[in-house]
Amino acid sequence: MVKFLSPLEILIRYVILLISMTKTNQGNTYLIYARKSTDDSENQKNSIDYQVGECLRYSKTNNLVISDYSFEGLSNNGVIKEKHTAYKTSDISINKDGSFVYHIERPKFKQLVDSLMKKEFKGVICLCWDRISRNDQDGIIIKNLIKNGIDVRFVQTKYEKTSSGALHMDIDGMFAAHYSRVISEKVKAAYSKLQSEGKCTYIAPIGYLDKGSDNKPLDLDRAHIVKQIFEMYSEGGWSLNQLAKWANQQGLTTKPSRSKRTSQEVMSGEENNKPKVGRPLNDKSVELILKNPFYIGKLKIGGQIIDGIHQPLINVGLFNKVQEVLKSRNVKVYYVDKEFYTFRGLITCDCGRSYSPYRKKGIVYYRCRCKTDCTSTDTNLNESEINRVINDLMGQIHFNDQELAEIESRAKFGLQEVSDRRNTEMETLNKQRQRLFDDLDYLQNNKITLLRTNVYSMEKINDEINSLERRLDEIEEKMKAYKEAAIDMLKYVLSFSELVKEAKLYYEHALDTEKRDITLSVFSELTFHNGSLSKFKAKEGFEALFKRHDTISGSRGRIRTDDQLVNSQLRYRCATREFTTLVYLKFSL
Repeated sequence: MVKFLSPLEILIRYVILLISMTKTNQGNTYLIYARKSTDDSENQKNSIDYQVGECLRYSKTNNLVISDYSFEGLSNNGVIKEKHTAYKTSDISINKDGSFVYHIERPKFKQLVDSLMKKEFKGVICLCWDRISRNDQDGIIIKNLIKNGIDVRFVQTKYEKTSSGALHMDIDGMFAAHYSRVISEKVKAAYSKLQSEGKCTYIAPIGYLDKGSDNKPLDLDRAHIVKQIFEMYSEGGWSLNQLAKWANQQGLTTKPSRSKRTSQEVMSGEENNKPKVGRPLNDKSVELILKNPFYIGKLKIGGQIIDGIHQPLINVGLFNKVQEVLKSRNVKVYYVDKEFYTFRGLITCDCGRSYSPYRKKGIVYYRCRCKTDCTSTDTNLNESEINRVINDLMGQIHFNDQELAEIESRAKFGLQEVSDRRNTEMETLNKQRQRLFDDLDYLQNNKITLLRTNVYSMEKINDEINSLERRLDEIEEKMKAYKEAAIDMLKYVLSFSELVKEAKLYYEHALDTEKRDITLSVFSELTFHNGSLSKFKAKEGFEALFKRHDTISGSRGRIRTDDQLVNSQLRYRCATREFTTLVYLKFSL
């Protein structure tokens, strides 16, 4: 039976269809762009609300449809609101082909231009020229939009499509750029005037309060602890890390501050209303305190030190003494929790017991209380002997000239063999992964049947699923290690070897704390027997380099370019990255 619609039902359906077509067809709609200069906050005429209101009135008067497009962090019902400095521009770079590249500094304006160039909207409405363009580069972009048929409307003026209209546009652009430059100059002049008077235009460091540029009083709750930090460090026995621990125990924290807004929060224009929180100090924050001339009544402005009007916390003599200690790179260190020893907890005996450090007549020893069945008779180690052993091992990481020559001669055929083996291994891993996926799908799809037939309990099913997922993760990790080409990984290994040629020298002259960091980066286990190194376990990546020859006896074997040096790319990079950075920073200073 055919059902006929009433005229009212037909009208309703037509209206719904018309509304949906209007919403989806954005190509005939307009966006509203309103920008507030953060350097000109007192100008109420250019407030965001004023601009939006004027643009909406203009759209109604001229029968322009405003888009209902909303996107979090960009626009709300076709209205884009942006807060940005008046005259912030980027440098123009020139490509090899002669083209110029200009980076738009306003993120929302950049997205607006991109949408208009893609013809996603018919045009944009703004209050006047200086709200959408504040410098010459932005002006070029707006003119290019107009040239490409984008309908850019201005509430307060209209530019004719004639030479006179172009001149009018150029004049408005010139005055807009001039106005933003004037604002920028006024801001800079105000800061320069305050700084010339010895007033602090930035946030004062820990130990001071911020009550204006000319009012930085001492923070009575924190100032005495900061002063003690200077006094204690001047004694020459405290490390930055341990001094930070001590300061935290005294209740000293960083000045309360808000965490940075996310990029999404910045784009949305939301104010940063997060609560201010004081955070624990670390070695870097202590170092910044000790190097800050603010505490002796000075200000650091543009790389220059000038006199300030605030009250000094310490005298110049104490400050200079601290700077000398910072430069001396002290070896002796006071520890808040326990006394520092380079190899504490890193050395074991064959029987599994650890060596404990102690000091006798100024010399550091390590002693092990071995098990009763241990065959080791020499249970004491001199720290200098341990250093000698590790130093010898550090000299065996890099390839010598003979090894490099052998690698070069065998690389072509050896790497091809590795690539073939890698491809075979990848096929095997893919099959294993597919099999695991099939098992997971079976468990998920037949869970009810398995429970009803008492083949599995719910707990057993979950255990099986977790086990399969763990095995999948392991396979995925292995597959990552085969993604790079064998030749690329070999180049990385050789580059690393070249870098750590000086590792032995670095270790020999390193501070005790640095020696510990190096040892932890390279080795996971050091075992001694009768006063000599019996075995060791290097961390993954380094292990491949040590295994190329018998390290304990010193006899070298055939150089490997197989899976130990190539097919463990991912794990090798992870294991050596920290050590590579440590050595590089040391020798690049």
